[in-house]
Amino acid sequence: MARMGCFLKNLISYLVTVFNKENELPETLDCLRRQERLGGAQTEFIFVDDCSTDRSVEFLNSEAQRDPRVKVIENDRNFGPSVRINQAATFASGSYFIPLDADDFLPLNSTRVLLDMSGDRAAPLVFGQSKRGYKPSSRILTNAQTTVSNEPLTYCARKQIVHMGFLVEAALWKRAGGADERIFIQDQSLPLRLSANANRLAYIHDVVYWLRPRDGNNLSADTDQQNHDRFLAAYYQLEQQQISQDAKSALTRQIVSSRWKLERDRHRFASFASEPFLRYAANRLLPEVPITDQKLEKYKEQMLTAKKIRRM
Repeated sequence: MARMGCFLKNLISYLVTVFNKENELPETLDCLRRQERLGGAQTEFIFVDDCSTDRSVEFLNSEAQRDPRVKVIENDRNFGPSVRINQAATFASGSYFIPLDADDFLPLNSTRVLLDMSGDRAAPLVFGQSKRGYKPSSRILTNAQTTVSNEPLTYCARKQIVHMGFLVEAALWKRAGGADERIFIQDQSLPLRLSANANRLAYIHDVVYWLRPRDGNNLSADTDQQNHDRFLAAYYQLEQQQISQDAKSALTRQIVSSRWKLERDRHRFASFASEPFLRYAANRLLPEVPITDQKLEKYKEQMLTAKKIRRM
């Protein structure tokens, strides 16, 4: 009962970035409105449009007229999801944030479960599994296994958490500085950045976030951009001075893996004779052998000059 009393006075801000999602937005907004067991909690749905060229803004403005929880922020220039998710957070008034993409879904009891987990485990950051599929009416198992870590960055890097749909205290978001605007796609960068500034995280071993099936209209279709941005997400965290050796090892593994995957996706079979593959194989066989700062810097420069990548 005490937990519920604390919950009722909190406001949850859903942060949603939008670019040309007129067909998907009705279902995404519906899933937010259908969140279960929220009692008297106040909620707000903040949609930040990134200069869409379809009818996304028209739909959202229509919904805002009949539902005061819907808040729409329009922009006349396209800057990408990292800038827009920070813009959404600037306008948010909630004690907790749940960021999500405009074409994905939360299970119906997701908000309730994430908030309960945060309170029960004293965790300002709560993640869970993500899965690609179309299940807008699913629910998180009430008896799902949970892990709590007092080494959030290490856990996040090892687990390779790569999705939105998590819960974060607004104070932690502010302390972390929100999304790193040097990186276009935030699916891995934001979890790492928040974890690096958290004292604890909880992880639910069930699906808390459903990714819409790939249809060519989502960023997951651009694997080059994904691998580039995941490399930088790990690299920028590795630059921090006060992180554990375990965190360094996990981040280095991600750097090497992302570099190899970019090479593999671009050059297919020829990539297996490349230096990125040999470095990847060596890291898997002998992960305890460090990579020099000079090598890592060289890898970063190569990544920053890779072609056909959108940079901020």
